[in-house]
Amino acid sequence: MITHRPDDVPVGLRALIRDRAFLSILAFAIVIRIGIAIWPVIHHADEVWQYLEPAYHLGVGPWVMTWEAREGARSWLLPMLFAGPTALGYAIAPGSALPIILPRLVCGVISFGTIFGAVALGARLSRTHAMVAAVIATTWFEIAYFSSRTLSEPIATACFVAAAAALLVDRPPRWTVIGGALLGACCLVRFQYAPAVGILALWAGRLDGSRWRAMILGGVGAAIIAGAADLAGGAWPFMWIVRNFTLNLIDNRSAAFGVDPPWRYLVDIWDLWGWAVVPILILAVVGARRYPVLLVAAVVNLAIHALVPHKEYRFILLTTTLIVLLAGIGSIDLAARFRKTPTTGWIIAGWVLLSIACGATGDSTRTWGQNPELLAAWRVAGSQPQACGIAVYRPVEPIVGSYALFGRTAPIYQYGDDAQADARSSRAFDLVMTSADRAGDLPGYRLVDCPYAKRRYCVYARPGPCVKAPRTPGSRSTGCWNARASNGRARVTATSR
Repeated sequence: MITHRPDDVPVGLRALIRDRAFLSILAFAIVIRIGIAIWPVIHHADEVWQYLEPAYHLGVGPWVMTWEAREGARSWLLPMLFAGPTALGYAIAPGSALPIILPRLVCGVISFGTIFGAVALGARLSRTHAMVAAVIATTWFEIAYFSSRTLSEPIATACFVAAAAALLVDRPPRWTVIGGALLGACCLVRFQYAPAVGILALWAGRLDGSRWRAMILGGVGAAIIAGAADLAGGAWPFMWIVRNFTLNLIDNRSAAFGVDPPWRYLVDIWDLWGWAVVPILILAVVGARRYPVLLVAAVVNLAIHALVPHKEYRFILLTTTLIVLLAGIGSIDLAARFRKTPTTGWIIAGWVLLSIACGATGDSTRTWGQNPELLAAWRVAGSQPQACGIAVYRPVEPIVGSYALFGRTAPIYQYGDDAQADARSSRAFDLVMTSADRAGDLPGYRLVDCPYAKRRYCVYARPGPCVKAPRTPGSRSTGCWNARASNGRARVTATSR
């Protein structure tokens, strides 16, 4: 078994690229991220309606517009990033999962910023540190799970870790510009990470004016790209930050989706990591001796998010990622105190087993199977070649309609409990998505498929063409949907284009 002293001289990335063990880790990282991309799971509604849906609109056609988009509280940067892959997927295989898989693969590629950033931080210390950091960034269950999710948190985290490597490792001045650009991108993808970004920038710049100028130059470059994306989306550059801050933190709109106490994230970490949280935190403190700024940034990021009433665990992905990476570095340093030549293989095996244990037990198990039935039902609907329109009839969730999930430009109609008569009389659609116990309300439809045992999202079809009813004053069009929040619940209403 190969052993290395933790106090070996630093190793360069070029040397690691020629290292077969390191290349094997990278190959495994690729496999994991492809697997996560095609895994039939929707982690959160934002993954679809805040990012994939506007990307579908930019690249293909109609979309479901959320209230945040209508209020101008969302950036167009990520939808612009995903628009090309979404359009390509639609052109190759309309109605399939490809328009979703390709943007996820883009996120998977971006997630390598976390891997290479972690490796560079470890390589500054030794090959052993680099290898352990590579394995953790590749296999730790949270980092792996979120790597191919179309969400802002994993992308911002990848930018932050890569920026840390560019700014904290001795490199030519141009890397300071790159680090500044990555920090700017981190803020512009998720502005809530700005306090952590500020701490890293202060540490890296200190009183060195040349480094500050280089970082600012890089940040301005990132801002130009993000501003151009907003302009292309028809919005004033960066105004979404003001609107988002005003609506969610001052007007407290986000509280409608749930409010938790400040210590909620600590409970969540305990629920996901269990007793492993104790050694991880101890090792993170040990590892922070190498990079204290990363621990400070992680704690500040956690504290800032703890003050916001509405909480979701993914919001603190930056914190948990930095903690486990520091813990990986700390595990090498601690092992060196008890053994002059700590065995790299055993340490790597321990981290992999710990990740499997945390990811396969407790609350983590629910993460791997969220919303598969909804995704499967839309895949069934999208695969029907004759589809000329689909009705979401009396859905069990308030927001179900999605062109990105449907993968077609045929009209989507949604009927609530108070519109049963309208649904029965309409011939504007030939497909219906509803729960199995409500299918009898619409005679003349045959079952196409009812994925999963819960039978909450079944697809039914009828023969014959679609006949769009003539429009009358005051009638509603389904060209564009607007998802609004009302009294803590969301409703979907059709608006004319």
